[in-house]
Amino acid sequence: MNPKIKQILDQSVPIGVISKVHGLRGEVRFVLFTNIPEIVENLDEVFLYSEKADRGFFLKVEGIRLGPKTLLLKFEEFDTREDAEALEGFKVYIKRSELPELEEDEYYYEQILDCEVYEEDNYLGKVVDIIETGSNEVLVVQREGTEILVPFIKDYVVEVDTKGKVIRIRKMEWI
Repeated sequence: MNPKIKQILDQSVPIGVISKVHGLRGEVRFVLFTNIPEIVENLDEVFLYSEKADRGFFLKVEGIRLGPKTLLLKFEEFDTREDAEALEGFKVYIKRSELPELEEDEYYYEQILDCEVYEEDNYLGKVVDIIETGSNEVLVVQREGTEILVPFIKDYVVEVDTKGKVIRIRKMEWI
C-alpha cells in the first residue's frame, strides 16, 4: 500500500461504500455503514479508497439526497453515468475529527471491531462483526472457528477499553 494512502486511512474512518450508479447525471448509490445519519449532513470533501485497486483520492461532494431505499451522492466533476461507474466499490472515508461526538458509553463500530473479549480472565476471542437487533447490538466474537454471540448491553459488558482494544464481560450462564 502506498505510504501516503496508509497515512490518510489511519486518520480516517469508513462511513460507507458506493454500490452502483444511479441515473445518467453521475449520481451514485451510497450504503451507509452507520445508524448515525448526522455523519452525512455536512459532507464536503471525502476520501475514496478501493482495496481491490489499491487506489485512493479526494473528491468534493456536490450534493447528497435520499433516493429510493438508499442515499444518493453526487461528486463534483462526475457528471455522467460513465464517469460515476468508475467509483463503484470504493469506500468513502471522512477524517476521524469530523465524526459527531458520542455520549458516554456510546461507541462507533470501528472502535469495537477487532477488540479482544474476555469473560473474567478467560479469553473468548475477537469481535469480528456486530449485529443490530433493534433493541441492542450483539457482538459476534470468533476464536479458532468458533463463534459466540454476546449482547452488547450493560447487564453483560463490564468494561470497554477502545484504546487497548479490550472488552470485559460478566460470566454468561449459557456459555
